[in-house]
Amino acid sequence: MTVFHGSARPAVGRRQFLTWLTRGSLMVVSALAVGQIARYFAFEPTADVPTAIPIGPPDRYAPATLTYLGPARAYIGRDSAGLYALDAVCTHLGCLVEQRTDGGFACPCHDSHFGADGQVESGPASKALHHLALELDQDGQAIVDRGRSVAPETRLAI
Repeated sequence: MTVFHGSARPAVGRRQFLTWLTRGSLMVVSALAVGQIARYFAFEPTADVPTAIPIGPPDRYAPATLTYLGPARAYIGRDSAGLYALDAVCTHLGCLVEQRTDGGFACPCHDSHFGADGQVESGPASKALHHLALELDQDGQAIVDRGRSVAPETRLAI
């Protein structure tokens, strides 16, 4: 049995030092992982600079169709009420959704699924796709405004 007198303290042994080093490393890695997980679930897509993007004359879009326009990053649809624009940017982490054969949408990044109306069917996305404002310019050309969301039932009358 070792007895210490006065202020003499035992030196930290190799085994104890390695144990502390291992535990400390695990704590740091765990904290970083928790931070990344929190960041993953708290993602908010960056707000686009309000931009009006011309998409051509409204009669270019046939009834009961949905057309993807890359420059607008939106699907332009036409139904009996008129023309509408559905944002193609996934509300989870900002990937571009792809149209499914059943008329809905799927995000290729994390497999979120949305209905044809943009409502979430399965996550990890928790918010519906945005419906974007459409208007006509003085020449009768339709313009999608990526900086302005509208209610899902909003249509540009044709």
